[in-house]
Amino acid sequence: MTTTKRGVRAAIAAFAGYAAVAVGPAGGAVTHEEVERAIREGVRYLKKEQNPETGGWREYDQRFRTGSTSLVTLALLTAGEPVDSPTIQNALGYLRRFSPDQLEQTYTVALQTMVYAAAEPETDKLRIAANAAWLERAQIKANDPSPWPGSWGYGLAKIGRGDNSNSQYALLGLHAASEAGVNVKPEVWNLARAYWEGAQRPDGGWGYHHRGGDQTSTSSMTVAGIASLAITGTRRYQGAEEIRGATIHNCGKGGVNIHLQRGVAWLAGRFQVGQNFPQGQNWRLYYLYGLERAGRLAGVRYFGNHDWYREGAEALVHEQDKLSGSWPAAAGESNPLISTSFALLFLAKGRAPVLINKLRHGPRGDWDNDPDDVRNLVNLVSQDWKHLLTWQEVEPGSATVEDMLQAPIAFFNGHQAPEFSDVAVRNIRDYVDQGGFLVADACCGREEFDAGFKDLMKRVFPEPEYRLKPLSSDHPVWRAKHLIAPDSYPLWGVEHGCRTVVIYSPKDLSCYWNQIDRSERDRRNEHISKAAMVGQNIVDYATGRELPADKLVVREVHTFKDDAPRRGSLRIAKLKHSGDWNIAPLAVPNLMEVLRKPPFGFDVAVSQKDLAPSDPNLVYYPLIYFHGRAAASFTPEDMEALRRHLDPGGGTIFADAACGSPGFDAAFRRFAAELFPDKPLVPIPKDDELFTTQVGLDLKDCQYTKAAGGGVDYPQLEGVKINGHWSIIYSKYDIGCALERHSGLDCKGYSHESALRIAANIVIYSTLP
Repeated sequence: MTTTKRGVRAAIAAFAGYAAVAVGPAGGAVTHEEVERAIREGVRYLKKEQNPETGGWREYDQRFRTGSTSLVTLALLTAGEPVDSPTIQNALGYLRRFSPDQLEQTYTVALQTMVYAAAEPETDKLRIAANAAWLERAQIKANDPSPWPGSWGYGLAKIGRGDNSNSQYALLGLHAASEAGVNVKPEVWNLARAYWEGAQRPDGGWGYHHRGGDQTSTSSMTVAGIASLAITGTRRYQGAEEIRGATIHNCGKGGVNIHLQRGVAWLAGRFQVGQNFPQGQNWRLYYLYGLERAGRLAGVRYFGNHDWYREGAEALVHEQDKLSGSWPAAAGESNPLISTSFALLFLAKGRAPVLINKLRHGPRGDWDNDPDDVRNLVNLVSQDWKHLLTWQEVEPGSATVEDMLQAPIAFFNGHQAPEFSDVAVRNIRDYVDQGGFLVADACCGREEFDAGFKDLMKRVFPEPEYRLKPLSSDHPVWRAKHLIAPDSYPLWGVEHGCRTVVIYSPKDLSCYWNQIDRSERDRRNEHISKAAMVGQNIVDYATGRELPADKLVVREVHTFKDDAPRRGSLRIAKLKHSGDWNIAPLAVPNLMEVLRKPPFGFDVAVSQKDLAPSDPNLVYYPLIYFHGRAAASFTPEDMEALRRHLDPGGGTIFADAACGSPGFDAAFRRFAAELFPDKPLVPIPKDDELFTTQVGLDLKDCQYTKAAGGGVDYPQLEGVKINGHWSIIYSKYDIGCALERHSGLDCKGYSHESALRIAANIVIYSTLP
């Protein structure tokens, strides 16, 4: 290896920074770190402005008692301020002094409800229910003197006409109440949805009032319309599809909402983050908070060709007052408490991790027969994981693999044979190879889709060893969260490397998911419940219940192009054996690609060399990687060749059990004992240089997967020492599958970032004199 000891030291600091997040430079000007810093500074400003005596914040308009306090508290909670912090507890104590009848205003009751639901919903369940009942009463009904039933005005009096701003906040409060388990009357959702559809203007946008009013469409009110249709869409089923018992009537006629599509199109054609079109700076940050809701709830990554979160975050980061941490008040937002809260809500909530990409495909429209399927499943997982998660629609033929990797799961279904271009097929395969997971179901159990999906899998995975086949009865997906009988739902899969990378159901899942969040009657339907449990199990298996990174964390995409490394470059041999020796085919390329690229610059060969123990070329590979899932056995000649390679050859064997496989672990221990009977495999002490900056990185804070017990600690490595050097380094916990970004619920090992750090130290150690 031409990399010197000095070169190793020079790269260590850079690698330490990389390994913490395993990301590259952001695709735009704003970075994940800049947004996190802006959020911290905004939180600092808001906390400093709290009244220590009351626990509240000063009100910018005395009509809206507690309005500022609720908005600030909601922003702090969304930005990550702990519920048990003195700031939040004092704020909650202040807010709990006021009943909805004392607050009197739609805005303040709705915001207070959102705070209760975000902070301590069980503690405040009765308060949430009282607020929801107040908001139900405040909705304008058909027999009220105020025009435009389904909307809300400023309070219970219903004097004058309702408006779209009060109406969207009322729905946000009711939505939060529903998420907290409070039942909202179905007629409230129905009436609200009818109102928003009727309020839409001919151009597709919304103004401050109903289209019968005198206002033109604005960005702030159009995002309100989009979000309100999305919220009411999860509460009122418009399509002809109906589930009675196990039977799906009018299957696939889930109802595409043209009003929502027209609203998205209006915004896409006029998209700006620099102004509330066409009103300039008037209520601009109020609009950006609405933009976050519209994009997240409607599953929209791009409005037109605009990445709404990245563009909005870039603008806000650069506009923040770096000294105070606040955002300057603009027209309509006369108080920096208000403007800062809106900015924080956009930055903190808009960065929420994307759990599922819903893939677009042909034939036309066949990809979206059930518009609420993924939305409802993600909401269910969010509630279970107690963390906000989102979803988005993606066109795999035009998206980059990096874009697709923003979500760990890609889902699609349909009635007809799915149509994907060659580019889309290549992107799907690259997405899976880089750690992505594919889920699909045949909507309505349609045989045309089933046959087409199986043909598609042959295009995506042409290798015969990666064929689609039924999942075994002992597959971990059956017990990932709920215990499900394997014969109760047919699931097929593709095994690729360490893991199942595709799960497919020829029986309908999505039509049931589409109705998860309907009426009480629907929620009690055992078939909807079973499909929901299957969906949760698939998600938990695919992710290992590990949260995806937020939106601005750039996903690394490795191409594994070996640029003919120079003579003397470090090359790694992968040991061929009988125990699934190539279970993680991309582990070494992933590691070496990281080590060779700037800022590290190690002189390495990306591609591994697959060698049998008796191969005479083994002498040219001082580092041997030995990985597997099943028991491995070797001939006496193989054992002698490996023994000579280590002593007196001075080579190193780096080994790990794929996902902590007990079969491989037992076999490897027998192998090590037979290889050197007088040199036992022993735990490598935590104070060994291998774990420290004496070699490379400090490994005291490696993250274990949940299957391995979770937690943070030194890695558990064992070794055989020859002439003062660890000639065998072994991990009973997985490293190789983690290098492939495998995060399955059943995998006992380390996180991807920790596996990179551990493996990097082993590579560096093996090269030092």
